[in-house]
Amino acid sequence: MLAAIFAVTVRHRRPILGGALVLAVILAVGRRLSPWLDLVLGNATFIVGVLASSLAALAWRRSQPAALLVKPEVRAFATAPSASQIAMAVGLMFVASLSLGTGHLAGEGLFLVLPFLLLVGVGLHLAAGWRGVAVELRPDGVHQRDVTGSLTVPWEALAPGRPSRPAARAATLALTYAQPDLVRRRGILPLGRRLRVDNVHPWFIADTIRYYVDHPQHRAAIGEPAEYQRLLHALTSATTASAATEEGCPLHCRL
Repeated sequence: MLAAIFAVTVRHRRPILGGALVLAVILAVGRRLSPWLDLVLGNATFIVGVLASSLAALAWRRSQPAALLVKPEVRAFATAPSASQIAMAVGLMFVASLSLGTGHLAGEGLFLVLPFLLLVGVGLHLAAGWRGVAVELRPDGVHQRDVTGSLTVPWEALAPGRPSRPAARAATLALTYAQPDLVRRRGILPLGRRLRVDNVHPWFIADTIRYYVDHPQHRAAIGEPAEYQRLLHALTSATTASAATEEGCPLHCRL
């Protein structure tokens, strides 16, 4: 059930974000019309905000899919947009609506700065959810775009045999560069050398990147459906072989 909700959230993220923004503004304006509407709509705003935030928390904690989107039109394998980020953007909209509806944006000093920071946070999450922050693997390298900037890492810039698998529930993936001068950054990138991977299983994306680092002959076919199926077969075979090797080894050869 939750998986279906998250899938719908990602697939229809722009209508959901646009509708939530309009509804949040209507609720804030409606609460100023009368004390009765303030009570009723205030409670409704609070409930919707809590539900959206709870959905964001559930999306964050769930096991991420070991899969990428095949995008032949741009010749890329890409991570899907984050359901957690979309739900969080909706939740923040209704939190801001509560402040707008009660007039808490008026004031001085800290009482004016905090609501302003809240609106900035809403704007950043809304923009990120609308655009869809993603990691893309292309024939020329690894790309990541965000509302604050972009990162382009040519395959030649990455160290052979890397990246290693991070923790099973890691939200970021550290990259190891052999030629860091080839890396191109634009804008503000808070994560630096790390990729944001909270919308895909971190082991899967790490194994995929490492595969193309070590097998340059297959990079040109990235983005094609047939290549994606071949990649899945290659990764599955490698994982099975590794597990079989470990099973037949004494304990000391696994350490």
